[in-house]
Amino acid sequence: MRQLPEMAKIGAMQEDGRALEIVGISTFDERIYRGVLACPGITVQELVMRSGESAGRIQSSLTRLRCKGLVSRLWGRSPRWTATNPGTAIRSLVRGMQSELDRLTDTADELEAAFRNVGTDPEGSGQFEVLAGPEEQARWYVRLQQEAKEEVLTFDRPPYVLDYHNPLQTDLLRSGVRYRTIYVPEAFDHTGALDEVGSLIRAGEEARILPSLPFKMALVDRRRAVMPLHMDPPLTRGVLIRGSTMVVALVELFERLWREALPVRPELWSSGSSSWPDPGQEEEPAADLGLEDRRLLALLAAGLKDDAIARQLGTSPRSLRRRLRHLLDELNAETRFQAGAQASRRGLV
Repeated sequence: MRQLPEMAKIGAMQEDGRALEIVGISTFDERIYRGVLACPGITVQELVMRSGESAGRIQSSLTRLRCKGLVSRLWGRSPRWTATNPGTAIRSLVRGMQSELDRLTDTADELEAAFRNVGTDPEGSGQFEVLAGPEEQARWYVRLQQEAKEEVLTFDRPPYVLDYHNPLQTDLLRSGVRYRTIYVPEAFDHTGALDEVGSLIRAGEEARILPSLPFKMALVDRRRAVMPLHMDPPLTRGVLIRGSTMVVALVELFERLWREALPVRPELWSSGSSSWPDPGQEEEPAADLGLEDRRLLALLAAGLKDDAIARQLGTSPRSLRRRLRHLLDELNAETRFQAGAQASRRGLV
């Protein structure tokens, strides 16, 4: 057998084998091409010895390279392979790519012309529409939900322009519309809010919570949004935003805050029947935390104040504080922050 280049040389070639990816040559195929280029008239078996790859994989690579015009086959007792002129072959590939890019540019021009002719507003009434009064904002909020096909993204915070209960949401969740909502702690100040949100979560809503939100809004199918122009009650003016860069920006903001928000665990956000002890009853220390204690920790971690937590859990602020003190002792914590850290490490919230 004739002498072949050192095996180390093919390793060096492998490190360089990325330059031709831009013209559709894979890293592996470029390695094989460089092997053929380094040794004109090489056989498949010789390439196998040099590369350590299987004969079948090398044969497939040579076939692809031949289709690209980079190698040619020499017939004889044992078929051999040689590289074509690299400059000619690669420039031909570049010209083919340039032709494809030119066609793509022409297509982009055609689509842009169609886009300008049709416009971005299917309803023909502009990208922004000012809504006068809370009733008009509430009507659009209901209408956008009724027209939702895929998802509704919501920043939920007071003040509200309609009753907190949203009868449309449960039906839409059942029909396959995805709801994702970011709440602030103040959203749970009114009695029964915890149970209402818990029922929505059980129906399929994905809920998270942040200490604060810059404004409130509802964004439907990433195409239209409704939101107040200011946050001072009674929300006298709002705005409807249709397909525009503003909607894109609102989606980006929602997704960023969604990643930062604390997920709401369904089993911890529905108070059900209270098992809180009577204010005068002595408490027995528990071996581990029960559901009510875990619910308390979840509400504390979410940023709810004592009075709001007491309302949601159906107990008095005094009983709540006594239970909290007992909970800190069980977790060997001096502060609420330490209690939250301990509960998180134990997977309780």
